[in-house]
Amino acid sequence: MSENNRHSALNAEQFNAVLMSFIHDIKNSLLMSLASLETLYEELDNLPDKQKSRLTTIQYELRRINNALIQLLSLYKMETNLFTMQADQYNIYDFLDELLINNIPLNGQQEISIHLQCDEDINWFFDRDLIATLINSCINNAIRYARGQILLNAEIIDHYLHISVEDDGRGFPDKMLQQSDDLETIINARTGSTGLGLYFARQIAIIHKNREKQGNTQVDNLSRLGGGRFMLILP
Repeated sequence: MSENNRHSALNAEQFNAVLMSFIHDIKNSLLMSLASLETLYEELDNLPDKQKSRLTTIQYELRRINNALIQLLSLYKMETNLFTMQADQYNIYDFLDELLINNIPLNGQQEISIHLQCDEDINWFFDRDLIATLINSCINNAIRYARGQILLNAEIIDHYLHISVEDDGRGFPDKMLQQSDDLETIINARTGSTGLGLYFARQIAIIHKNREKQGNTQVDNLSRLGGGRFMLILP
């Protein structure tokens, strides 16, 4: 083999760096695409309902991909000790209300109604970007599986903040109700189901600590709406 045709293989560290760089670029492109899509929708006032529905579907899928990429980047940083918590105090009602507004489809005519239930005086310390990504992903998934209603609820129970996303869908399958920290157990190549969203949520919860207390997550089918419920518990 000539010198010109010889390729040097990347080591694992170099490959991970290149991969993360690509993911950053893709994520930035997705955000630009979402912004362009919203601008396009505003400029096309007289679109038929069928075309509006297609634009909303594109918006929904782009948001799902963007959330997944953010989760992947965060997990990589945790595994490589590059992650630093940026916790501060936020008003929970304002925080959740902003997330709710950001998840309203383009056409503003939701077949699914999302309700916020939260005391307006609750303030809490947490990493805003991480928790926003987590809750955005939960709302996004609830929109996918709900029949007509989603409830976003926050309350303080036993000195912990409980944020739940509930829906009126069919509920979580039994396998997802069994939380695991073992990625080999979570990932199912045969079905294409990874369960990485719930794994990510649990890891984000765990790194939120207050003295001897740490965060946690809970998944069950005890929604007040009759479907599935995801709960984030922060100390």
